[in-house]
Amino acid sequence: MKKIVSIAVLMAAFAAPALACNRPAAPASIPDGKTAAMEDMMAAKKAVDAFKKGMEEYLTCEKSNAKAEAAQKELMKVADRFNAEVRAFKAKG
Repeated sequence: MKKIVSIAVLMAAFAAPALACNRPAAPASIPDGKTAAMEDMMAAKKAVDAFKKGMEEYLTCEKSNAKAEAAQKELMKVADRFNAEVRAFKAKG
């Protein structure tokens, strides 16, 4: 009986990292910096930061180079779009 429990515990321990490798979803929207309020931009920043952190965790466990490259491209796309909106927000004064 102890041997069966030990095997089950080992299997669960090795399976946990594989299950934890979930690709996060990009933020649903990024506000238009030309018209957005400060609160909207701050909420978007928090969403983008959380996405970045989740994507960094995902990239540490993803074994497929193709999937990792696609995830990296998506992260850069989201960051570039957010940064463009931040620049537009700052330009409106």
